[in-house]
Amino acid sequence: MIIKEAILQEELNRVEKFLNKFDLILDKTITKTLYVEDDYQNIIGTISTCDYIIKCLAVDNNYQSENLASLLVNEVLNDFRINKIYNYQVFTKPNYKNVFLSLGFKEIIETEKVIMLEGGAYFINDKISEMKNVINNTFSYTDESSDIGCVVINGNPLTNGHMQLIEYAARKHKMLLLFVVEENKSMFSFEERFSMAYLCTRRLQNVCVLPSSNYIVSSSTFPSYFLKSRDEALEEYNKIDALIFEKYFIKELFIKKRYVGKETRLEMIDYNNTLKDILKDKLEIIDRYTLDDEIISASKVRSLIEKNDIDEALKYIPKEIAFIFRSIVSSKYE
Repeated sequence: MIIKEAILQEELNRVEKFLNKFDLILDKTITKTLYVEDDYQNIIGTISTCDYIIKCLAVDNNYQSENLASLLVNEVLNDFRINKIYNYQVFTKPNYKNVFLSLGFKEIIETEKVIMLEGGAYFINDKISEMKNVINNTFSYTDESSDIGCVVINGNPLTNGHMQLIEYAARKHKMLLLFVVEENKSMFSFEERFSMAYLCTRRLQNVCVLPSSNYIVSSSTFPSYFLKSRDEALEEYNKIDALIFEKYFIKELFIKKRYVGKETRLEMIDYNNTLKDILKDKLEIIDRYTLDDEIISASKVRSLIEKNDIDEALKYIPKEIAFIFRSIVSSKYE
């Protein structure tokens, strides 16, 4: 069978129509789509990728016994090797689990509706081990008896609201892990956001700033193409993200509690509620920081930046990063 790449819009339309039979969509984030046809030019199998993520694997029921799924996955793995992608992940339906396991993938987490697996040169436990080394170098040594708290932020940009949450959590524990979302899908790059977090917290002797990896609030845990409806998809993504955090980060890094700020946007309220359902007493939601009775949010600051009202935006930014904040904004928007 010949594997073709869908390049023309007509090809992509045919692939999407095929995927609809399996309650899948060809979402806008996809960067490459492959497909296979039968002798009558009917699509009988397809697979897509977005960066390091495998998406939208589907095979016609009449061809399930012909190893077509493995053929498609192997073609994608060849592409990854050519493009020097050494860790890759897949978020798919449980009925394709054995296909990926047979090709050396390892399961990360599974629910009733979906399974997340990964393959390549390293796995989630390797990343956790790297983090543990950094943490032990920062705090000398940690074990199950250690008093460790945790905060996860995007920090786009980091505001006084973030600092209120971080300082509150730092007061509660002898050690605090501050994870900065690593994925670059924000106004401020990961490097900029990580630098701001480091500069703002270096006066706090018990804080260790860490990249979040691809396993916390990333395209891996929120792949945005799966399941029948948006509500169902978001619910499942929230669950996957929370379960991964519970199984790997809380357990392996000895985290006693994670702290989040109270949200106002519906999707973020749902996310916090899912975290609470899964983490239970290991999660604490605190009130957001306000200025003149208005909740300080990064979205508020981004709005002021877009209006070129930098002086007003600086009211919401910690003084430790005022200079670097103005410098970054100036280089991007002036």
